[in-house]
Amino acid sequence: MPVVRHHLSCLGCVALAPASLELSCESCGGLYEIDYPRLPEGGIRLPLTPLPLGQGGTPTISFDWPDALRLRLELKLEFLSPTGSFKDRGAAMLVSAAWSGGASAFVEDSSGNAGAALAAYAAAARMSAEIFVPADAPDTKKSQITAVGGRLHEVDGDREEVARAAQQYAQEQGIPYLSHNQSPYFSEGMKWAAEEIAEHGLPDAIVLPVGNGSLLIGLYRGFRELVQLERIERMPRLYAIQAMNVSPVATAFRNHDARDPEPTIADGIAVANPPRLAQMLEAVRESGGAAGVVSELEIELARTTISQRGLFVEPTSAVPLAALRRLLERGMLAEDERVLVPLTGSGLKQPPIR
Repeated sequence: MPVVRHHLSCLGCVALAPASLELSCESCGGLYEIDYPRLPEGGIRLPLTPLPLGQGGTPTISFDWPDALRLRLELKLEFLSPTGSFKDRGAAMLVSAAWSGGASAFVEDSSGNAGAALAAYAAAARMSAEIFVPADAPDTKKSQITAVGGRLHEVDGDREEVARAAQQYAQEQGIPYLSHNQSPYFSEGMKWAAEEIAEHGLPDAIVLPVGNGSLLIGLYRGFRELVQLERIERMPRLYAIQAMNVSPVATAFRNHDARDPEPTIADGIAVANPPRLAQMLEAVRESGGAAGVVSELEIELARTTISQRGLFVEPTSAVPLAALRRLLERGMLAEDERVLVPLTGSGLKQPPIR
């Protein structure tokens, strides 16, 4: 993993800024992305060495899915990450950035998985983590945050209200607000997954659940660098799947009018206004993929089906599996194509209500 000197580049006005924990451009308010002064050499570029806690290197297995037996389906078991979700990849990089910048504490808001991951990596770095979550987040996720030493702040309200509460607290206390949703370091930590996927054997398509889009953006940036390195000839098509009840990416992809969000069991992707929507749309379109939705019933059935085949995942992980049949029927996936689905979170995060 080549660690390369980097700076921040505004997605709005393209202004450059020194590397820091700043989330938005002073000139126009646009979000930043990580920018490197030279092309990749030898491997995917990273801005910092991620804090090591065992993240990455998750196994990939072949799997027969009842609705997609004509596909060569592979599952990447991201739920085997140290804290039980793919968010460990981004947390390792973001906490490393905070530690390198001299922070001893930080504030974060999350639906649960990112908060648990950031709290765990903060503990490993001997930092304090103030984690804001919705009051109705699964108790298992909240317990995980406190178990590793994170200080839990429960907020009555939706994800946007939780974020506002976190930002206000950070300002009052003089503590950095990291925001895995906005910080470019978080999605940059996801890039290494592209390297792992390519080493295993490049799929034709990747179908994944999308909320704030860190994995989608990270994979796109990683595969783009592998193309530049001539390690691969083309990148896989990226299909961003959302719950029908909260589907801003799919709505924007289809140029439909926005609809009011409704509750969904896939709480990990229940994001009505993702700050990096434009980047997600770029990743989907430039890769030749698409964005789609699945219903609550389809999510529940997919979760039950995969559980009965030995893999216990949270509802968000079942979202892309629920979409496979429709993608086949619409010709977006072809028979005998090699398709990868990352299983992003453990079922222990959100056990079924009995």
